[in-house]
Amino acid sequence: MIRSILTFITLTLLPINKWRAGSAYALEGNIYTLSCFVSGPSNEWTYNEKLNIINKLNESTQWITQQANKEGISTQFEGGNFGLKQDIKMDIASGTASGNEAVDLISKVLQQVGYKNSLVFDSWVKKNTKCTNAQVIIFMKGKGNGYAMPYKDDMDKEKYYVEGAILYEKYLNNSDLASASIAHEILHLYGGWDLYKTFSQTKDREEKAKELFPNSIMLRTSYNIKELEIDEVTKWLIGWNKKPKEWYEWFRPKGE
Repeated sequence: MIRSILTFITLTLLPINKWRAGSAYALEGNIYTLSCFVSGPSNEWTYNEKLNIINKLNESTQWITQQANKEGISTQFEGGNFGLKQDIKMDIASGTASGNEAVDLISKVLQQVGYKNSLVFDSWVKKNTKCTNAQVIIFMKGKGNGYAMPYKDDMDKEKYYVEGAILYEKYLNNSDLASASIAHEILHLYGGWDLYKTFSQTKDREEKAKELFPNSIMLRTSYNIKELEIDEVTKWLIGWNKKPKEWYEWFRPKGE
């Protein structure tokens, strides 16, 4: 039993309020997604490559909706795209999963799209759609590890309030982006934790997650997203699981 294994730790379930902080308010109801394509000076997306990525984005959000439905949660995704006909041009640095990636890309891209700051974009969404949530998904031409930018209350609201994720066309090993990675980063925006070893997550927690949640999308990826699921800890973090267990807190990464 996991409870007996973890009794050596004094656990207190802390309030989970990250999904109530920024523009990605709650993983339920209507969610507006602005997807954007960014390329460097000499390496542009082709139109067909963009369509392929949009299909992956749609697959990821459809999967989240299906997972939500299983929990009795109503979730609908809608949105728009910028850059489908012409890329946004920016200097591109690869994501390296180091924890030192650029944290202001969402703000910079929104300015390129034409919004003065994050609050202006969020206001536009609230006034022009029925969505209570807004998120930006940036697709970068080239290779790198994706990452998410959730908002915390002590951050600059104008710059960081709109939450989003950065995904690369290919991983560092040159394999193609999987739709499961898009869903994984979206779950981060609503409070999800990585369950695999990272700069802030430990190997022993990864090993325990493999025992408990071998198909968790927060633990591993797959080109067949249908074989993955949202584990019970992540359901708690994103607000779907209203009956948390004490041992969930043991998986909290450093800095969360």
